[in-house]
Amino acid sequence: MAHPVRNRVIIIVVIVFMLFFLLCLIALIMVMQFEGTPYWTTLKPIIESGAMQAAIDGVYKYPHRINLYTGISCMFSCHFCNRNYDYVVKNSDNVFSQIIDQDNGLDKDRFGVTGGLEPLTSPYIGKICEDLYKKGYRARMVTNGFLLNDKMLSKNPYINSLHHIRVSVYGIHEDETESTTKHAKAHRIVKQNLKDYNMRPDRTSLHLNYVLLPGRVDKLIDIFNYIEDIGGVETLSLREDHSFRYNITDRKRLQDILMQFDERAKSEKRFIVDYGYGLQNAMCGIESPITEVFHHELIPTQSPQVKVCVDPRGDIFSYMDAGFTGRPGHMRHCLGNVTGSSIEEQLKKMIRIEPEVDDPTFMDAFNHLIHKYIYLNSK
Repeated sequence: MAHPVRNRVIIIVVIVFMLFFLLCLIALIMVMQFEGTPYWTTLKPIIESGAMQAAIDGVYKYPHRINLYTGISCMFSCHFCNRNYDYVVKNSDNVFSQIIDQDNGLDKDRFGVTGGLEPLTSPYIGKICEDLYKKGYRARMVTNGFLLNDKMLSKNPYINSLHHIRVSVYGIHEDETESTTKHAKAHRIVKQNLKDYNMRPDRTSLHLNYVLLPGRVDKLIDIFNYIEDIGGVETLSLREDHSFRYNITDRKRLQDILMQFDERAKSEKRFIVDYGYGLQNAMCGIESPITEVFHHELIPTQSPQVKVCVDPRGDIFSYMDAGFTGRPGHMRHCLGNVTGSSIEEQLKKMIRIEPEVDDPTFMDAFNHLIHKYIYLNSK
């Protein structure tokens, strides 16, 4: 005769095992939603570092990546940019050398000099690049290239000690550039700066970034001539606008152009092309828009374990577009200030910010991806 208590125990053990198996299966399915997609290259090292799990669990972990938003102003007024065009940071101190000094230096790829506002407008840019170099970081800078001239480089030679410089080009032709930046001299000055830079014997690796906006798809092929004119680049990053305001609706035409472009790029082998998340899918004919997260999918602790940016005043943000100093409403997302403190000390406070409807507008494409992953893996 079977023992009733023993049978109940066996049934409970089987149920627990099945539930555990089901949870593991769900977790695996969530991961597989991204594995094998263009997103996986971004996600995999973050997951392996433990930063993603810390963000999911809402516990402190020092940031996997830190963007130094060094710029105090910008000479462009790009129509897709979320910054306050009239704002200039005044009387700021060099908080960035402190941040670099306080970092343990174990991850040589931790820092990027980006924006925010234009990085080269910082009065401390030379010292910041020097500090990064002397601590052995493989830091990169993202700039609009307007100030990347001989005067700037002579005054701040450590800019060329960066691992690479990525210049965001806002137009292949003059009319296109002026339409985007609202600056009449932008195209001519940036293109000349890039030509001159490529002729410098002390230059570092040069990369280009180009945002493909609606109405400009047919002009994409002209970027081969632009790159030849400036003397070449190592990589070209093509991106679709991440603000979700300028989606390219003619996906079939986009696919055709991208395939023609890719075929020529592979044939000529002059530079490597990075198509990013959305355009790589578009080239393959996959109708898959850039991953977008909504406010009800966000968490109060955000994701500083994965990445933060720090602005010239020392304010820390996890949402990258909240780091645009002077932007209305951005301080709601401030996670602390490093002045007289540190990133570690401030983030250990684990400030909670309850999500609101407009919060996704303070996030870049990277933030959207990270928080979509967190949402899908927090259930």
